[in-house]
Amino acid sequence: MSDDGGRLAPGQVSGLSRRALLTGAAAALPVVLTACKGVQALGSPPPPAPDVRTLEAAITAERAMVARYAEALRQVRSGAHAAVPGVLQAIQAEHAQHLTQLESRLTRPGGASPSPSASASASASPAAGAAPSLGSVLSGLETAEATASHRYLAQLGGLPPSLAQLFASIAASEATHVPYLHAARRGR
Repeated sequence: MSDDGGRLAPGQVSGLSRRALLTGAAAALPVVLTACKGVQALGSPPPPAPDVRTLEAAITAERAMVARYAEALRQVRSGAHAAVPGVLQAIQAEHAQHLTQLESRLTRPGGASPSPSASASASASPAAGAAPSLGSVLSGLETAEATASHRYLAQLGGLPPSLAQLFASIAASEATHVPYLHAARRGR
């Protein structure tokens, strides 16, 4: 400070010398540049926890099952026993509810979107050639339901209790779909 009533001396800024100010700015430059990079400066995010990967796989499987029922409904609408489309629609609606419940448990970071699954679209697409019979469509759904139920049950051990409860509930639901599909296939 100068002696002339609070005026700054040449080369001083608020009591700091120009040299001290430039030194401080140079020291802060790496911090400022790192802050400009945002989250990328922290590196890549950690991989998802095992239960998150299991949940994502279950979501993909339920999407595939909903798509599989949509395809089955498309195939059996013509010439099917009158009750079959109703059974398939009811079961597809339950799978849509399972999917909603599973998706509600998954929290994605802001802006992240679910990755599309090749297996979901591949399993739902029909094979080229002649349309399958009603019996083979329903038999395929029975097998898919039993497999899904077993898969959910096999995953229970490594899950947190609330997610394990949901998986067990879905496994039970999918197991009960098998006798309905079997009865529809037998024409009852």
